[in-house]
Amino acid sequence: MNTMGSRAIMLLFFAVMPGLLGGCGKEQQQSSGREKEEIPLPVERIVSVESNADASGNVVLLVPRRAVFHQGELAGVYAVGNDGHISVRWVRPGRIEGESRVILGGLDAGEEIVGSFNAPLREGARVKQQVSVIKEVQSNE
Repeated sequence: MNTMGSRAIMLLFFAVMPGLLGGCGKEQQQSSGREKEEIPLPVERIVSVESNADASGNVVLLVPRRAVFHQGELAGVYAVGNDGHISVRWVRPGRIEGESRVILGGLDAGEEIVGSFNAPLREGARVKQQVSVIKEVQSNE
């Protein structure tokens, strides 16, 4: 084969291969029209981050003690977005005041969080507050 012919084949090869390989692995799944509906996970309670003045008049942020979890040296809470999905929010915890924990950084007043740590929850999960049902029993005596 002459040099001119082999160059033409190589040019053709390098011109066509990127186009062939470019689409590999980019197949889109065909939608059946019925997407799997995400069912929200029930949590005991969803609460707002409170803002209170302490004894010296400083404004502090408070969350339930049980909402704060630890992963090694880090402390976090599950923040609940407007869409109901949670995200881990790393916080700087302060002192404990009764059933609350002062938060020194990482949250803003009014943000919603999961009120007590729930180990099975994961980043991106959708949650809703569990509805408590109390049955009243009447006696006809």
